[in-house]
Amino acid sequence: MNRNDHDGAPRHRTTGKRLTTEHNQRFVEESVMLSMGYQPPIDIRQVTQRQVPLGAHRALQSKTDLRGIITHASRSLAEISGFSVEELIGQPHNILRHPDIPDAVYYLMWQTIQAGKEFYGVVKNRCKNGDHYWVMTRVAPQMEGNQIVGYSSARFTPQLDMVPMWEDLFAAMREAEHSSGFTDARRFKPAHDVLCKLVQRKGYDNLSQLVLSQRV
Repeated sequence: MNRNDHDGAPRHRTTGKRLTTEHNQRFVEESVMLSMGYQPPIDIRQVTQRQVPLGAHRALQSKTDLRGIITHASRSLAEISGFSVEELIGQPHNILRHPDIPDAVYYLMWQTIQAGKEFYGVVKNRCKNGDHYWVMTRVAPQMEGNQIVGYSSARFTPQLDMVPMWEDLFAAMREAEHSSGFTDARRFKPAHDVLCKLVQRKGYDNLSQLVLSQRV
């Protein structure tokens, strides 16, 4: 057995072969574009901008396969989102996506988790009826040996007084994507730069530190 079989590097979802940097980049782009291009059985562009408090729903959990298809959803996630558990199972995870969240956020998430690392972010999720709720989210790879076999997500209540900061950040990131002039993955770089500048201004080394500082 090759010694690299146990190096923890990302591997192809079908063959299990070690992915090169070029292959991994293409896999990330394919996964993100699949998520972006998916048309759920509802119009996710229809939003009310009405916020739903999490209340007692403090641990919203889900699991997906390697391409983001939901394989498990907690009852608490279903209740707050307005879907039934049955409606969520088998759907790509962006059925919960709110259109205010920039594409670059999900691109960064896929890059992080497909590299075998945990991703932390603050996200505005869309309910079935167009309402929304804010969460601090942790997405982590599920491993069997040294191979990633899926992903798990847990969402918690963020500091709601920080929501205006995230709203402004996401608006600036969306504008950076739009103004980049690119329609492929190159449009994510300007938006990522906007994110990095905010993290630095707040005195943190990375996004995870900033997010974890805002957990209730």
